[in-house]
Amino acid sequence: MKVAIVDILAFRDQIAELKVKYDKLQKEFLTLSQELETMQATLAAQERTLGENKGLTPQQAAKLSADFEAGKKEYQRKVEDAQELARRREAEETGAISDKISAFLQQYCTKNGITTVFEARRLQETGVIVYAAANANITEDFVRSYNAANPLPPK
Repeated sequence: MKVAIVDILAFRDQIAELKVKYDKLQKEFLTLSQELETMQATLAAQERTLGENKGLTPQQAAKLSADFEAGKKEYQRKVEDAQELARRREAEETGAISDKISAFLQQYCTKNGITTVFEARRLQETGVIVYAAANANITEDFVRSYNAANPLPPK
């Protein structure tokens, strides 16, 4: 029995086909991300002003408080909508490549006599593995093999 470890999150930056898709998604969501950051900064400023309550009349404080609560709700809705859109777009852009990577990993394991592969980050999070030799991590070799077998077309 030959066991290996692979860092799947590294694929985003190291597998050329996937990196192109994630770079595209990052550009696609840049404006929305900036909008959410601006909303968050506005809410933080409003919260500070309410906390300090310097020079605010009761009416001003009530209006600012109402604006702050409405802004929080709007921000939360936008975050939830953005997360759902991002999940959907990620699946659309990377689903086929993920399937291709999975099939290639099966071939890679068969070729190299690997019977079991664990995901590195989950092992770290759970503390399941007490020891693993450095050569058990196949991420670098797998990525190199995948990129060689699936080069990006010339631009």
